[in-house]
Amino acid sequence: MKTKLLIIGDILLLYSALGLGLFLRYYPKPIDPPLSQHWFPFSVIFFFWLVLLGAFGLYDLRFIKNSRRFLVRLLQAAAVNVVIAIFILYFIPYFDIEPRRNLLIITTVATFLLFIWRYLFNLFIARTPATRLIFFGITPETIELADYLLKNPQLGYKPAAFLQREGVEDSLLPLPHFIFDEQTFAHIIRDHQIDMVVIAPEMKADQTLVHALFQVIPLGVIIAEFPALHEMVTGKIPLSLINETWFLENLIGQRKPRYEFAKRIFDFSLALFFGAFLLFCLPFIMAGVILTRPSDLWRYKERRARQGDGIIFFRQKRVGKSGVWFDFVKIRSQLLGAEKMSEAKAAENDARHYALGKLMRIMYLDELAQAWNVLRGEMSFVGPRPERPEYVLQLKQKVPFYEMRLIVRPGITGWAQVNMENDASVEDAPEKMQYDLYYIKNRSLTLDLLILMRTIFAVVGRTGR
Repeated sequence: MKTKLLIIGDILLLYSALGLGLFLRYYPKPIDPPLSQHWFPFSVIFFFWLVLLGAFGLYDLRFIKNSRRFLVRLLQAAAVNVVIAIFILYFIPYFDIEPRRNLLIITTVATFLLFIWRYLFNLFIARTPATRLIFFGITPETIELADYLLKNPQLGYKPAAFLQREGVEDSLLPLPHFIFDEQTFAHIIRDHQIDMVVIAPEMKADQTLVHALFQVIPLGVIIAEFPALHEMVTGKIPLSLINETWFLENLIGQRKPRYEFAKRIFDFSLALFFGAFLLFCLPFIMAGVILTRPSDLWRYKERRARQGDGIIFFRQKRVGKSGVWFDFVKIRSQLLGAEKMSEAKAAENDARHYALGKLMRIMYLDELAQAWNVLRGEMSFVGPRPERPEYVLQLKQKVPFYEMRLIVRPGITGWAQVNMENDASVEDAPEKMQYDLYYIKNRSLTLDLLILMRTIFAVVGRTGR
């Protein structure tokens, strides 16, 4: 509901900025016909602006609060939107208007109003009545989620207390806690104005608790399972609270033939486009690599780490769908033979990068060659990132249910990549797995498009990697 209100408010604000901008430009002349001339061109512009706001995560309630991070994102989105408006008005001859001064006035007014509207909206939703929660069970996961919700009131949930069968030290908890007693349970619900009781799934087998929950339903209390609530508000699934049964119920045997067919057509078409773009860029990339590392031309057999390694491209074994290995193709952004220096994953300021390779990595040009893997059906544009076989063996030992991420085709970008600032280290693998499970469970064309739009933001803002 809050997201819909935000979108409606943005639309009204943009058209208000159009009217106000034209009024300032043509006053005291009548605003029409200038309004009728600008209505359709700016409707096209505003559509792309709304899409870009979504791509920058500005409709994600997790980020909608008046923090420095949010305001920087809003400023970045506004800057990109101005560039889009210039491109549409100056390079599409269909629009027969003189846009220079009008564009400056309208975009300035729209940006100013957008900042005010978003700032006030963030203040407003932080102060609206929230759903008051009581967590049944005190665990590291429930404490972590309670802290997260307390720091993000815009999500609409306010943890009020914990409930436990045994007592714990107060110093460990950010909220009051109570000992569960069937006779006093309803009084706790009333006294603390609880709207939702959050329980672990296995608690449904506790007949005493089920009876107590049944008694408070007439009070309008909602009963929610912790994994479902955690998934909804964080966009990831907690590994510590799921088991084999969860996979049987949510993943195993989950077939989506229409979605898979549509996604394959989309992947193939997009891979053809990026493949054509790569062919256009390839002569410049080759020239740049050769000029940067000319000695590699006659010493590449000596310097390469494996037979078959090339100066421009390299292949690396990765684990794909159903555990099948494939040759992952990438434009070389590291020195020829970099694997001899270290097998560790690439990191910032990695000595194995050379100047042009670092530039290609910043611009994501090194990923273009993966269009070949997409055309071959080994990868998709959206999905869990494929890992090397040796890392998969390590992570299977460290991360519960790790092999379950292999039931879908891996992707060039994914839900973990657009939500995590760093997903390259082994230490981040458990959190990455939580995002991957969320994607596998909820995968759809809508989610895929959202991830692609968020990836655009990552490219423009140079975040993630």
